[in-house]
Amino acid sequence: NGKIYNTYGNVAGYFYLNRTNDSLTQENIRLRMALLESKLDNRVVKGEESDSSKKFVQKYTYTHARVSYATVNRPVNFLYLDKGAKHGIKKQMGVIAPNGIVGQVVSVTENYAAVMTIISKDFRVSAKFKKNDYFGNLHWSGTNPRVAALEEIPKHVPVKVGDTLVTSGYSQLFPRNVMVGIIKKVDAQVEKNFLDIEVKLSTDFGNLTHVYVINNMYKQELVTLDTLTGIKPKP
Repeated sequence: NGKIYNTYGNVAGYFYLNRTNDSLTQENIRLRMALLESKLDNRVVKGEESDSSKKFVQKYTYTHARVSYATVNRPVNFLYLDKGAKHGIKKQMGVIAPNGIVGQVVSVTENYAAVMTIISKDFRVSAKFKKNDYFGNLHWSGTNPRVAALEEIPKHVPVKVGDTLVTSGYSQLFPRNVMVGIIKKVDAQVEKNFLDIEVKLSTDFGNLTHVYVINNMYKQELVTLDTLTGIKPKP
């Protein structure tokens, strides 16, 4: 009887744990949607006063998905997610994990989605220093899946090992201030105008199980502006 009750308890505990995890996931989504970074300032200023009835509206919504397949050691790396078109997932949506940015949805079927991760040779993302808002382009060096390079940071910018890097918000994919990584190494070479900066990525792609797919509800307006100005958008 003891063995039977123990087995029953283990099985019941497993399903209870799943329910608890689902509940925590939904709570995480609610908290993330409540952040100012997920809102659009919709206040209309009239003279000296603003219309307080408008305030902030939702700009980003999030869908939880589980990783069913992943690569980390190829020139271009992908994740497969267990959510697809019928769950509202579309191409060119951003993807983040609890610890930081992940990548962009590139293919979608009815029940699954493929994500190109930031550890891909052609992937670029705009990132800034949390302490001073100086921004540059982050790209993968092509070797270590935990290390990337930050480009276009002038030498006069104060950068130290241990500084925090977050998303800049200059993107159709990611809200601002999503964790990117920590500065691992800084080198100022005489013949160069910009710093050589190595970044330890906050997302461990070798141990990734849960992600959030981002829906930018105002993305189409940005796409329209890009078309009118001829500017090619960055991730």
